[in-house]
Amino acid sequence: MWRGLSPLVLFLCIYQILGSAVLVFLTQITGYGNEGFDRFSILITGITGILTIIPAWYLYKKDRDRRVFGRLVPNPPEDKLNPRECGLLLLLGAGLAFYVNLFVGILQIFVQDNTYQNMMESITTGYSLWEMILWMGIVAPMAEETIFRWLMYLRLRDYMKIPAAAIISGVIFGIFHGNFVQIIYAGILGTVMAYILEMSGNRWSSVLLHIGANVFSLILTDAAPKLLALEGTPYAAMVNTAILILYGILLAAMLFGIFYFAKKGKKRGYRAI
Repeated sequence: MWRGLSPLVLFLCIYQILGSAVLVFLTQITGYGNEGFDRFSILITGITGILTIIPAWYLYKKDRDRRVFGRLVPNPPEDKLNPRECGLLLLLGAGLAFYVNLFVGILQIFVQDNTYQNMMESITTGYSLWEMILWMGIVAPMAEETIFRWLMYLRLRDYMKIPAAAIISGVIFGIFHGNFVQIIYAGILGTVMAYILEMSGNRWSSVLLHIGANVFSLILTDAAPKLLALEGTPYAAMVNTAILILYGILLAAMLFGIFYFAKKGKKRGYRAI
């Protein structure tokens, strides 16, 4: 069990210790003081993410060689992803982001917790959408996937069956995010991402799914005020129709994607990663 959970220690050390050091350095040289946390949080997330990927990638390659040697996976390991599957994974991620957020929003009717919304508003001020997509939509998912799926889930999988390893890694992924909204949201997504990773047989599947979820959430958050401003205008009906069509596409992509990769994994019949 320790071998499975140890990647979290690596992530926390880099994220907390190194991230705090970078934060202190930036606030000192810029003179922002206590406001430095909000101003530099996104940048620090990106820097610590990149620094996390390097050792995590090395550890994953060692784990992969060990699994090949122990005949847990074939040589060479992993199935290939074709371009259509890559696109499906991005849409699957976007669909999961929307519908799991919808589910969490319903739960918030009964449990009021605005911690996450308030935090995001404070730390994203001053950043462009493209900066957010780079750091939170691409770099952060890549770092989190190397730790929570490539290392933690796959190590747990060495000793457990798929459901147990996926749920445990998903719950830990949710707890790591630290507030009610994100614990539920990230916990569900983390479990699904581990399952898709397993059934697709390719480590990049969870990365693409995660990127799809984060980028869609960022774009939707940025576009929401502009779309609301169109209410009462001649364009409102057309925009509302387009949004409903988009939601239908995302629902279809989510359901079909899960079914497709589940079928692919069962047809293969053996562990590929």
